[in-house]
Amino acid sequence: MLKGNRMFIAYVVVNILLAAGMAWCGFAEFTLFDGIPAQMAKAGVPVSWMPWLATVKVVAMVGVVVGFGVPVIGTAAAVGVALYFVGAIVRHVSAHDPNVGGAIFFLVLACAALTLRVATSSAFGLGVLSG
Repeated sequence: MLKGNRMFIAYVVVNILLAAGMAWCGFAEFTLFDGIPAQMAKAGVPVSWMPWLATVKVVAMVGVVVGFGVPVIGTAAAVGVALYFVGAIVRHVSAHDPNVGGAIFFLVLACAALTLRVATSSAFGLGVLSG
């Protein structure tokens, strides 16, 4: 059971980090935080998209947090974040912008959150896609 407890702790920590990361990204994009518009411009993202992208990240953050109580929401949020950052990586690469580190970090974090959600669901009865 000790191994399961560690996995559950990892699940909680990684999902909290993902939620915090999405909160920070949403804040940074809503407020046009220092350097964010210039970084987005390098990837070919217009400033007019920033509120929409920020909203997606805030919704993702809410989904990850709600997912602690409603597993299907957390699972959908983690999948959505992963897909979002796959798109971000594609956008950066197609714009020949080498600044993909942040997108890769959040893609890995979302995949880790999803993997831990699946791994802990059977051990703790969380149910990956059940409410």
